[in-house]
Amino acid sequence: MLNQNPFGVIEGLYKEHYTYLRHFLIGLTKSDELADDIIQELFAKMLTDPAKTQQVTHMKSWLVKAAKNTFLDHYRKKKPELLYDESVIESLLIENQTPESKMMIQFQIKTALGHLSTQDQAIFLAKFHYGYHYQEISTLLDIPVPTLKSKIFRMRKQMAKERCKT
Repeated sequence: MLNQNPFGVIEGLYKEHYTYLRHFLIGLTKSDELADDIIQELFAKMLTDPAKTQQVTHMKSWLVKAAKNTFLDHYRKKKPELLYDESVIESLLIENQTPESKMMIQFQIKTALGHLSTQDQAIFLAKFHYGYHYQEISTLLDIPVPTLKSKIFRMRKQMAKERCKT
């Protein structure tokens, strides 16, 4: 990416990730127009300093995080009196969950994890709660990556079956 025209690279990123970002932002904003405005603002920022995009290793996750931050900036500019605490903003705008639904989800997770072995619980929490990659979990628990992937697949399948029972 270093030898290419940075503006051409950004244009390629736009073409490659536009649809995904748009769907992600429509889910947050519930508005097609606002989602398009945020994407436009995000890529305009990228065009003002294209060197930053050359340092990114995981482009899709970086774009999603940048889109979320641009979305939050948009609301901060529009209604600054409501948006003092960023954690409250994120939980209200991004998660869109009531305290009751959070408690129900936590209860369901605890119930599902209760049926797993201690090692499987550690694997599940490392992957889905803490966001570790397969290779990191493999190194920590001394389990081969293919075995780890199989275990996670079986755990998810088992949890889905148990969820259907309730």
